[in-house]
Amino acid sequence: EPLGDEIAPGAVAGAFSAMDAANKNKSYSRIENVEEDRVAFYRTLGYHAIPKSGEYVYERLRLAQLRGDLYKSKRAVCNYFSKTYTNASYAPYTSGYRKACLDLYDSWAEQRAATAQDRLYAGMLRDSRACLELVLHNPKGLGLVGRVILIDGRLVAFTFGHELNHDTFCILYETADLSFKGISQYIFRRVCAEMARYRYINVMDDSGIARLKTVKQSYRPAKIMPAYIIQRPHA
Repeated sequence: EPLGDEIAPGAVAGAFSAMDAANKNKSYSRIENVEEDRVAFYRTLGYHAIPKSGEYVYERLRLAQLRGDLYKSKRAVCNYFSKTYTNASYAPYTSGYRKACLDLYDSWAEQRAATAQDRLYAGMLRDSRACLELVLHNPKGLGLVGRVILIDGRLVAFTFGHELNHDTFCILYETADLSFKGISQYIFRRVCAEMARYRYINVMDDSGIARLKTVKQSYRPAKIMPAYIIQRPHA
């Protein structure tokens, strides 16, 4: 969605013009992940709002602590990672890690695409990669926070997120070398612990992917927020 507390109608029209220039089929042009309280604005401009799978929202403190039986398996693999990879470091992203992040994403995406054998999912991975290049080029300018995991100086995981509102931090990217057991759970927990000023963590939707839905449900969401796709009437 175009950024800003108050979005001008011209910004929406400009966004669709930019998408039309990039898409061979203009019916693909759309704005995704629009929150429910924004829908009325788009409808007054004549756009259609179509419900999509909701966004998973968690109590941040529960994810940082991972206490109790519900999080026993998550806590166990985080502890395994900490005890096994004692030379791992959690650090801010800098431009020097750009190539390593892209290389890691490419390797991760290749494995995911081969496993899923789904053309739509493969296309989503390519789109995500194109966005990641922009993120890595200027995360600060986009208002993003980036963190990496290094083992023996080698980048093995990264994540990016941003403030969604005064009490919610949204995680946009999380990519890891899954040969290191527990690395995904570890970096997710570290980010949740660091973002102590927020009450909630939003990890967006599951894109209708069963495996992703299972993972996001396993962290016990506090709520699933409605989300919408904005399209033009003719799309």
